[in-house]
Amino acid sequence: MARTPKTRDDLPAPQTAKGQLFRYRPHEAAQWTPFSGRALTGLIARKEIGHVFNGRDNYLTGAPIVVLVGRYTAKPFTRPHGLKE
Repeated sequence: MARTPKTRDDLPAPQTAKGQLFRYRPHEAAQWTPFSGRALTGLIARKEIGHVFNGRDNYLTGAPIVVLVGRYTAKPFTRPHGLKE
């Protein structure tokens, strides 16, 4: 039987002023990223993304979440200036 981690209610969005310093557990941060909570936990364990370690638990603050989302956001194609079809 799979155990679902508890998440807190009323989490601030990572891009807000309060969210920039808020400590999100990986499963809580997953709702704003293209990854599952388990995948975020693995990325943290392999030190592939920035995180906060308080001596016992790993957390993500808003800034690393925003950077992570930006890294995996597909940018629209723009034709270089001066080129014709």
